[in-house]
Amino acid sequence: EAQKVAELLATGATKSYGNVKKLLNDSFTNTLETQMELEARGITDAARSRDGKHGIEAFVNKQKPDFTGA
Repeated sequence: EAQKVAELLATGATKSYGNVKKLLNDSFTNTLETQMELEARGITDAARSRDGKHGIEAFVNKQKPDFTGA
């Protein structure tokens, strides 16, 4: 089971996973305003990335995305 989870995570949007992890860790010390700004920036950056564009396209076309971490 752990191997399946590891494989699933490794083929996912790894750059976004890293950003979410950083946001979560920093949320304990950031002000709400700062956290909201960082989250908005993270969402924008993710949507503009290759993986973000590909993920949106795959969703619209009802296909499975093939993320590369870019």
